[in-house]
Amino acid sequence: MTGVLTFLVGFIGLPAAGVNSPAASVETATATVTATVTTPASAPPEATDAPSSTSGSPAVRWTGPLLVSGDFNLDSVPPQGAMPTDGDIELSQINDGQEAVLRSARASLAVVPQGENPDAARCTVLAQTQGQRLADLPVAVGGKLCLITSEGRPSLVTVTAVHPEAQNASLDVHIWQKTD
Repeated sequence: MTGVLTFLVGFIGLPAAGVNSPAASVETATATVTATVTTPASAPPEATDAPSSTSGSPAVRWTGPLLVSGDFNLDSVPPQGAMPTDGDIELSQINDGQEAVLRSARASLAVVPQGENPDAARCTVLAQTQGQRLADLPVAVGGKLCLITSEGRPSLVTVTAVHPEAQNASLDVHIWQKTD
């Protein structure tokens, strides 16, 4: 009888005394899963000294470094020294070996807000709305100016170095075609 009872109890899934039924043997397993989600961080903007550009920007007329002392005509390709007051930009002096003092008799110069890298349209707006003519503008290394040349070309000038002993300054100049 015990055999029949054990059989019946094991058959319906109840454990019988002293019998290890597969249905009666339940093990609990616990697993801990740690998931790390990696999302690509936004890449920092590329460090570049090239002005930003939009599809509607005029073509670049000339871009490159210049070593200036005195007046410079930015409308010639490449830009060249000019007679006093005939240039688009003039290095009038060096302040404490730290700043180039720039001015123009023919163009309005506008200081570019720090961290901004204007395109031709933005330089035009800055020169037209904030530009100063015949004002001495001290510009530290890394500082930028916008102007419109005497022939109407928007230009961006960046002071890259000041050379007090030689009384000249290194500039990076970007000149666009006229925007008529």
